[in-house]
Amino acid sequence: MTCQDCGGMLKVTRAPYRYTESGLPGVVLLGVEVRRCQKCGAEEVAIPRIEELHRLMAQAVIRHPHRLAPAEIKYLRKWLGWSGIDFARHMGTTAETVSRWEQGRVPMSPQADRLLRLMVATRAPVTDYPLDALAAIGEKPPARPMPLRLQWDRGRWLSEAA
Repeated sequence: MTCQDCGGMLKVTRAPYRYTESGLPGVVLLGVEVRRCQKCGAEEVAIPRIEELHRLMAQAVIRHPHRLAPAEIKYLRKWLGWSGIDFARHMGTTAETVSRWEQGRVPMSPQADRLLRLMVATRAPVTDYPLDALAAIGEKPPARPMPLRLQWDRGRWLSEAA
């Protein structure tokens, strides 16, 4: 194999790789194939099953018992696949607030921290609950809880608003 930058020979090893491209400081990948150019020092890495790696990283971040750091907030937002504006709409805040969280100018509230962790923990493709439905949720509390009718049917529960 030859270097794409200078044409020199690449030496292939299995070595620890500091994964700065993730946006999270301190992520080190062990046992990955690292290719280093013997002529110019350029480095390439082969990261297998990268989607699984990113999911595992997100799960590790939300399980750590500290408040989320700015880089972690940004990583989780990107992992969820949201722009700053979409993320703000999901969180019930403004894009400016999201920017302040991600830059470390304003700490994320404990409630927003928990909400973000919950969204990451329960993330699944949803096709019947558009973002507009979240934005339409009123801020005023209801006068009374919504009545529900629940039915056990063929080994599972079914619900509908009464």
